[in-house]
Amino acid sequence: MEDDAAIFRALGDPNRRLLLDRLFERDGQTLGELAAVLPGMTRQGAMKHLRVLQAAGLMVARREGREKRHFLNPVPIRRIHDRWISKYTEPWAAALVGLKDRLEDRKVTTKSVYEVYIRAPQKRVWEAITSPELTRQYYYGTEARSDWKAGSRIEYLYPDGTVAADGTILEADPPRKVAMTFHAVWDDEVAADPPVRMTWEIEPAGEMCKLTVVTDDLIPGSATQRSFEGGVAYIVSGLKSLLETGAALPAPA
Repeated sequence: MEDDAAIFRALGDPNRRLLLDRLFERDGQTLGELAAVLPGMTRQGAMKHLRVLQAAGLMVARREGREKRHFLNPVPIRRIHDRWISKYTEPWAAALVGLKDRLEDRKVTTKSVYEVYIRAPQKRVWEAITSPELTRQYYYGTEARSDWKAGSRIEYLYPDGTVAADGTILEADPPRKVAMTFHAVWDDEVAADPPVRMTWEIEPAGEMCKLTVVTDDLIPGSATQRSFEGGVAYIVSGLKSLLETGAALPAPA
């Protein structure tokens, strides 16, 4: 409940909603670029608003070289939608659905960053990412198959053994991080796109772990990019639900 309250508080300020709007239009902006959209506000004021959004999980900040860039994180919106929207029809719920749709339907340029906190040990989160018995419960029914060593092949297989996606493990540091190329082949249109790079990072955070999923090299407007819109948020939300409750999310429409 407290996490939900933090999200609603963050969305209650028009300046913070404006910042989310600007990140929706172009993800991965610096503090200077975002401060420029808040007329009459200092960089320190803009930074405070960004910290509130980050604390609520609606935004992720990542350092790239000498710059820190900010990315939308639709996972909390997805989780609130799954929990509440089917139950209530108040006006604020309709507004929240609209924001969720905008976040998940936004055009990705070269990178997307999704982040979620999971009440589970680091090794358990790593197991959920690498165990075929667990991935089939939240990863659209597919089993992840690999020895999880750098240079090895990885496949995501449907129950009948057909390949949904494949790639190569680029970096493996269990239970902290795995990076891979990822080539979706679940239909002819996405199979024609080049692979993307996916990185899963697991950081201990007290009694919880922070899971960050970074996707690089998405081509705007491509079939793969369209498939990833909302899809990664569903996978990450499903992983969290499975580890915290033992139950997978219902299949998406």
